[in-house]
Amino acid sequence: MSDSKPSESQLRLSLAQFLFAQNVDIETLYKALGADLSAADSEAVSHMAGIIDGVTLATKKIRAHGLDNWAKN
Repeated sequence: MSDSKPSESQLRLSLAQFLFAQNVDIETLYKALGADLSAADSEAVSHMAGIIDGVTLATKKIRAHGLDNWAKN
């Protein structure tokens, strides 16, 4: 078994999935941590936002059309 660590993209994806599952807004999280979102790495913030948007859209479609048909509509 390898000792490989997840990439930065994989870590952001895992974090986004956790935050979405817990209904945590990323900007609210940054504020709670005392971090200035405008000073954060723009590529990482953009990547997180894209993942969260995609998961949000997929969830809405699954709720509206069901698990088997969400991607068709």
